[in-house]
Amino acid sequence: MFSRGSLWREWDLHIHSPSSFHWDGERFGLDQAQNNHLVDEMIRALNDAAPIAFGLMDYWSFDGWFALKRRQTEGGAPALEKTVFPGIELRLMAPMDGRLNAHVLFSNEINDQHLRDFLSRLKLELINQPLSRDALIAYARYVGADKLANHGFEKSKIDSDEVEAFRAGCMVAEVNVDSYKEAIRQVPGGRAVGFMPFSTNDGLASVKWSDHYAYALGLFESSPIFETRKPDLWAAFCGVQTEGNKNWIANFQAALKGVPRLAISGSDAHCFRGNGTNEKRGYGDFPSGKRTWIKADPTWKGLLQVLKEPAKRSFLGERPPKLDRINQHKTFYIDRIRITKAAGSTLSDAWLHGIEIPLNPDLVAIIGNKGSGKSALADIVALLGNSQQSAHFSFLKRDRFRGKAGEPARQFVGELTWLAGDPCVMSLSDDPSGERVELVRYIPQGRFEALCNDHVSGKTDEFEKELREVIFSHVPTDVRLDALSFDQLIEKQEIVFRARVNELRKSLRALNELIVDTEDQLHPNVRKNLDEQIKLKAKQIEEHTAIKPPAVAQPTEELTDDQKRASARLAEIAAALETAAAEGKKAGEDRQMIGRKQRSIRSITERIGLFEKQFTTFISEIADDLALVNLKPEEIVTLTVNRAVLVDYQKALVANDGEIATKIESATATQSALVAEQKLLAETLNEPQQKYQAYVQALKDWQTALEAIEGSVTEPESLKGLQRRVAQIEELPALLDQRRASRKEITTQIFDVLEEQRAAREALFAPLQRLIQGNALIREEYKLQFQAKLLGSPDAIATNLFSAIKQSKGELRGEDESFSAVRSRFEKYRFESATDATGFAEDMASLLSESAEATSNTPGIRALMRKDKEPADVYSYIFGLQYLEPKYTLLFQDTQIEQLSPGQRGALLLIFYLLVDKGRNPIVLDQPEENLDNETVVSLLVPVLNEAKKSRQIIMVTHNPNLAVVCDAEQIIHATFDRKNGARISYHSGSIEDGIINRAVVDVLEGTKAAFDNRGQKYH
Repeated sequence: MFSRGSLWREWDLHIHSPSSFHWDGERFGLDQAQNNHLVDEMIRALNDAAPIAFGLMDYWSFDGWFALKRRQTEGGAPALEKTVFPGIELRLMAPMDGRLNAHVLFSNEINDQHLRDFLSRLKLELINQPLSRDALIAYARYVGADKLANHGFEKSKIDSDEVEAFRAGCMVAEVNVDSYKEAIRQVPGGRAVGFMPFSTNDGLASVKWSDHYAYALGLFESSPIFETRKPDLWAAFCGVQTEGNKNWIANFQAALKGVPRLAISGSDAHCFRGNGTNEKRGYGDFPSGKRTWIKADPTWKGLLQVLKEPAKRSFLGERPPKLDRINQHKTFYIDRIRITKAAGSTLSDAWLHGIEIPLNPDLVAIIGNKGSGKSALADIVALLGNSQQSAHFSFLKRDRFRGKAGEPARQFVGELTWLAGDPCVMSLSDDPSGERVELVRYIPQGRFEALCNDHVSGKTDEFEKELREVIFSHVPTDVRLDALSFDQLIEKQEIVFRARVNELRKSLRALNELIVDTEDQLHPNVRKNLDEQIKLKAKQIEEHTAIKPPAVAQPTEELTDDQKRASARLAEIAAALETAAAEGKKAGEDRQMIGRKQRSIRSITERIGLFEKQFTTFISEIADDLALVNLKPEEIVTLTVNRAVLVDYQKALVANDGEIATKIESATATQSALVAEQKLLAETLNEPQQKYQAYVQALKDWQTALEAIEGSVTEPESLKGLQRRVAQIEELPALLDQRRASRKEITTQIFDVLEEQRAAREALFAPLQRLIQGNALIREEYKLQFQAKLLGSPDAIATNLFSAIKQSKGELRGEDESFSAVRSRFEKYRFESATDATGFAEDMASLLSESAEATSNTPGIRALMRKDKEPADVYSYIFGLQYLEPKYTLLFQDTQIEQLSPGQRGALLLIFYLLVDKGRNPIVLDQPEENLDNETVVSLLVPVLNEAKKSRQIIMVTHNPNLAVVCDAEQIIHATFDRKNGARISYHSGSIEDGIINRAVVDVLEGTKAAFDNRGQKYH
C-alpha cells in the first residue's frame, strides 16, 4: 500500500469525536440516521485534514471508534482515506492540586472485545468499580457536595438526573493508577501503549516529583508516548541534547532510564473543523504550529518502529528540515523509475518491462539474492542519471544484458523522473553522454576497487582526484583565483613555487657536475697517472742534466779593438734578446687575457639576451594579475640594459690587442735583426772567443729546455703543472666535502620551497577541515582529518634509479634486493622536515657509492652508470627531491589511509562522499562485499548514512537484507528473478514495517551476528 516506504507525514494522535462529553458541536444521540450523518462528516473532515494518521481520544469510552468502524461497513458511507487508531482519554488519581489526564492508544486492528476488556480492567477510585457509564454515574453520586460544587454541579440534581450525573462523573471521576497500568499490560499482542500528557493541560509535569517521585516514575516507565509542545522537551524525551535542555537532560534521561520516548503534539480537537484559532481547533489544527511529523508507514507497526527510535523518526514543528531541503532542491531527488519495452520491440521475454518504482527521498535499499537483479536496477538508475562510471557497470555491459550486439538491452527504454525538471529517457543499450551533466553519483564495486585498493598500491590516483574535487568545492570563491577546477587553481597558485624549485635545481645540477668532476679526479688512476708523469719528468730532467754543455772559460788573451767592440755588442744583443723574450712572453699572456675577457663579454651578452627573454615571459605571466589590480608592468618593475658599456669595452680590448700584436710584430723583426747581427759579429771573433760564445748560447738553449721541462703552475703538462695538479688532488677531499655541504644546503632550500607548496595546499582544505570539526560524528567518532603531505613512492624511486644504474654489487644486486634496499631507507623517514629529506638523499648517495666502490674500488658512482647515463643526472634526481610532491591524504581514526583494512577504506570513502562532499546528487551505492563488510557497516557506516540522508537521496544495493534493517532504510526494494515466466525481474517496494519485506528480513536475521539481531529485533 505504501510503496515509497517510510515518509515524513503529519500525524494527529489526539482528536475527539461527537461521543466525547467535551465536544464542541452536535453530539451523537438516539437518532441513528443523524449519527451516521455526523460520522460521515467526521470522515470527510479526516480526509480533508493534512495528517495521514489520527488517534481518537474520546473521554472514558470507545463509542466514537465503534461508530466510525461500524459506519465504514455500511453502504453509502464515504471512504476513509486516513489511518485512525482507537484511543481513550482518562483521568488518574494523582497527588496534585489539579487533575492528571492520561491516554491509551490502540492498534487499529484490535478486536472490539479487547477494548471492552480493557475498560473492564480499569477501576474507579472511591467506588472500586470497572469503568462504565453506570460506574461514572455511581461515582458522581458517591462524592460529596463540596467536590461537585467545585465543578459547578448541585448534589440534589445529580441524585435525580441521570444525564447530569453522567456529565458530573465524566468531570470528577478518577481511575486507579495501578489498574490503568495493568489494563495496558493485559492488552494482548502489545496492541496498546500508554500516552501521557506532560507539559500540556493536566499533564504529568504538574506532579511534584520531589514529593511523589515513585508515582511519577511509575507513569514514566509505563508510557512510551508523551504529549508536549516544547521542542526542548521533545528533544529531551528523544535523548537529544539541545542548548535549551543541556542543563537538565541528564537527570531527565535518568528518570527515563535512558530509554527514549516519543513526544508528540496533538490538536486536541473538539470539533471537526476549526476557525484558525487555538480556541477552536479542528482535526489537524496544531496549536502554535507545533505539528507532529512521523517518518513511518501510517500503520501500527510503523508507530511501534517510531517508538524505538523517536529521534530519527519524529519531529515537532512546522516542517522537518529534510522536507524543506527536498522542496528547495527538487531537481536533485528522483521521483520514480520506469522501464518499458521499446516501440516496435519483438522480444517475447518480459525481463524489465512494465516496471515502475516510486522512490523514497531518503535511504532506499535494494535487496535480493545473487543474480536477482539488484545491480541491474542500480546500473539502470546510474545510466539514466548519466553517471560517468559506465566502465564499472556489472549488468549493462557487453557480455551480459547488452550481449555482443546490444541485445536484449536495446529492446528496453528507461525513464528517470525527478520531482522537478525534465525526465531522463534512454535506451538501455546506450552509453552515458560525456557532454551531459552527471545527475547521479554511482559508486559500483569496480569503482570501490579503483578508489580504495588501487590508491594504496599506487596503481592510480583516482582517490586523490576525488579528494581534489571535493576540496575544491569547499574552497571560497575569493580564494579560487578564477580557477574552474582544482588543477587550474593549483597551477595558478604554485607557478612561483615551481619556478623557485626549477632555479634551485639548475644550481644543483651545475654543482653536481662539479662534484662528479671532483669524484672523477679522485679516481686512483688519476693520481697514479700524475705520479707516473712526474716520474717521467724527473727522468727527463735527469737525462737533460747529463747533457748540460761543459763549461768553457772566458778567454783571457788580449782582444783587438774590433773584437772588443764585437764582444761588447754581442753582450748587448744577448741582453736585448733576453729582454725581448720576456716581453714576448708577457705580450702572449696579455693577448691570452684579452681573449678571456672577450669570451666573458660574449657570455655576458648572451646571458643578458636570455634574461631579457625571461623578463618578457615574467611580464606575460603576471599580466592578468596586473590588469586585475589596474597596474602597468613599468609601475612595478623595469629592466634597463646598458650594452654600450660592453661595446666600448670590447672595442678597447680589440684596440689593445691590435697594439700588442703590432708590438709583437715589431719585436719579432727586431729579434731577427739582432740574431743576424749576432751571427755576423760572432764570426769576427777569434776561435777561443767563438767557442766561448757558442758555449754561452748552448748553455742558454739548455737552460731554456730545462725550463720547458720544469714549466710553470699554469702549464698542466709540465713538472710544476703536474705537481700543482697533485697538490690540487690532495685538496680535493676537503673541496668535495665543501661542495657536498653546499649541495645539502640546496636540497634543504628545495625542501623548504616544497614545504611552502605543501602548506599552501593545506590552506586550501582549511574550510573543509572546519566543516569536519563542526560535525561531531566525524570529529569525535571517526576523527577524519585531511592532510597535505610531501609523499613519494619508494618503488617509483627505485624504478627511476635503476633505469640509470646497474644492479650488480652489494645491496644493489638483484631486482628484489635492490628494491628492498631503497624501500628500507625510504621508510626510515617521514619527510616532515628538511633533515629527513637530506638524510634520505645522503643515505641513497651512500648506498650507490658503496655499491660503486664494491664494483671498482673508486669514489663516486660512475662505475654503476648504464650506457649513455650520467652521474650528475642521478645526483640531481636524488638531491633535487624530484620524487617528493605535495599530495592529499586522509587520516581516519588516527590511522593513515594506506594502513586501513579494505573494509575501513570502503567505509572511509563513503563517509567522505556522504558527509563531506557538498554535492546534492543522489548517490547509488552497490555495496562491495570485500571493501565494505557487514561488520564495518554496523560499526561505522550506519550513523553516516543516517546523517547523510538528511541532505540527499541514497540508493544502496546490498546482498544482505540485514543491512537494510540495520541502516534504517526508509524504503526496501526486493528484487526477484523468475526465468520460468519469461525471464522476469520483479521489484517489490515497501518499507521495513511492510509485512512482505519483513518476512524477507526475518528469514535472514536468524543465525546472523548479534549486532544484526539486536538491532533488527526492535522492528518485529
